[in-house]
Amino acid sequence: MSEILNVLYTFDENYAAFAGISMHSLFENNRDIENIRVFLAAERLSDKSRQRLSDEAERFDRKVIFVDTSHLAEKIKNLGIPDYRGSSSANFRLFFDLFIPKDVQRLLYLDSDTLVVGSLSPLLTLDMGGKVVGAVRDSLTPKYKTLIGMREDEDYFNTGVLLIDVEAWRAANIPERIAAHVREARSSYANPDQDLLNIVLRGDKYILPPKYNFQPSHRAFSDKDYFSALKQNKYYTPEELEDARHDPAILHIYRFLGDFPWHSGNLHPDTPLFDKYMSESLWSEYKKKSSDRGLAFKIEKLLFRTLPRGLFLWLFALISFWDFKRRDRILKAKK
Repeated sequence: MSEILNVLYTFDENYAAFAGISMHSLFENNRDIENIRVFLAAERLSDKSRQRLSDEAERFDRKVIFVDTSHLAEKIKNLGIPDYRGSSSANFRLFFDLFIPKDVQRLLYLDSDTLVVGSLSPLLTLDMGGKVVGAVRDSLTPKYKTLIGMREDEDYFNTGVLLIDVEAWRAANIPERIAAHVREARSSYANPDQDLLNIVLRGDKYILPPKYNFQPSHRAFSDKDYFSALKQNKYYTPEELEDARHDPAILHIYRFLGDFPWHSGNLHPDTPLFDKYMSESLWSEYKKKSSDRGLAFKIEKLLFRTLPRGLFLWLFALISFWDFKRRDRILKAKK
């Protein structure tokens, strides 16, 4: 296995600063890895952001490669895969084989809303048993799986961190299988590219320890409250979650109560760490703004502050599944 850590980020200009802060945390906590090569598949990236991302890598004597994404956006559009919040960038990872060099054997995909807080060197030599991707199970309600045709006792993974065996990906014709599913079965899901990958890779995934994509639910709530509210049929044990809590490698800092850590007035459990890495990076002057998510999220924050955590999480899981069902019904009707 190559001793080079090859990393991929996909984002648009709106997330350039956060991808840069994530990249800073990657470099800061993996100085022991001799070679790190970062591919940036960015949409509508400004010259200022491009320069700052290059400068951040240069601070650590690392290399970034900017990918021309114009052909990717056109391909995704022609396949009928919908944009996510007005951008095609989230889907670029589905077709990385169109731009990643042939010498890349293993590729680590990271969402822009991640913080790398530990060493990733074990991933360089991890034996995935011939599976196409390594990923961490998602912490959402297990009932969601049934909406997309999966069983509750199947593994459903979060796609914010993907360890990809590039040769196995190509041998299994994953892009063609994705295209066929979009064309012949369904193109729109509540969790767009994540649902697509979970369906296409049902038998081709290796489950990573939770430390490699440790999610906000497990930092904001106790394991007792979590398992009481979400009756998981196939998930990590409390012991595995506790190990990850004490020794995380990658924190996934996606929205919590409607906010990311870079929003003002947020209650995100990872805000202190995000602020630390932001202050050390070339984006230290970033000014936080309100997410302006509306009345529903203001009520959600109020309930989080006032209700017992276990009761809040139970209510949150109930409402989330109802919302997933509503959105799923709308998307199915459009097919």
